[in-house]
Amino acid sequence: MLLYKSKVGIILFLAVFFTACETDYILDAGEFKPSVVVNCIFKEGQPWIVNLSFSRDILNNRSDNFSIAKASVSVIEKSNGREIILRHTKDGNYQSDIYPPQPDKTYELVVNVNGYDEIRATSIAPKKSNVVNIISDEVDKSTTKVNFEIQDNASNYYIWNVVSSSKVDPLDTAYNGNPKDLVRSIVKFNNLNGYLSGVGTESGNDAVSTGGLFSSQVKNVDDENSGTSGGQPGGTASKKYLRLMTVSKDLYNYYKTVEKFVISPNHNSSFSHTPEIYSNITNGLGIFAGYTEQYKEIK
Repeated sequence: MLLYKSKVGIILFLAVFFTACETDYILDAGEFKPSVVVNCIFKEGQPWIVNLSFSRDILNNRSDNFSIAKASVSVIEKSNGREIILRHTKDGNYQSDIYPPQPDKTYELVVNVNGYDEIRATSIAPKKSNVVNIISDEVDKSTTKVNFEIQDNASNYYIWNVVSSSKVDPLDTAYNGNPKDLVRSIVKFNNLNGYLSGVGTESGNDAVSTGGLFSSQVKNVDDENSGTSGGQPGGTASKKYLRLMTVSKDLYNYYKTVEKFVISPNHNSSFSHTPEIYSNITNGLGIFAGYTEQYKEIK
């Protein structure tokens, strides 16, 4: 009986202790003013597309992202001062088909939205890298290692992955300028893998290089069972390609933080720290960055 009373006393003590530590707080966030979100990842030779929207209030379940249809948007080519005016099409997208981005040129984005400070951002689309000596080596039945060499005279940032295509499932090169869509495309192919080691740069970034020898391991896919090639009537065996993006430093930093955000658990937990997504937008949020891209068939 004494032992039973002791256990009851301990339970009551713990119950009082834990309940006594609970405190309710009322969060006064004040009036929310949304920020302007700019999304533009531009590629050489492709039309300029800039998407504008307002950020949402994460403390308000009824808050949403609203596109911005009335804004002044232009891109300035810094080498000659040429101003490219972008016109609103729909859903907050501003577009221009004239004077598309050219490699190794610096561009400045200028956005004016009523009631907000002028928004600016600057970036480039680097020259394409020279990719040679692409060799595939089967590690085992499930994995193939792709080795390749990049020969560059200037320091660049690289992101790459290995993709497959067939007549049934063509090579995915479509991209409308919205970073979210490019990320979705990349995730479809098991994320981009770009590991450049042994080179240090400012801001702790370890991925800038003037080229070198690199490799990537890719899982072998059974084409007949995957529904992407010869198992389908009229299909052919899928071809594999090395997809290499030579990207601006802004774009590299953006995707590295997106990668950390995607793998970070419990974004809504008070016990975890959500990685901050990189942005180079002055007086706003989002990204304005350029890249060049190429596909090399893997024999």
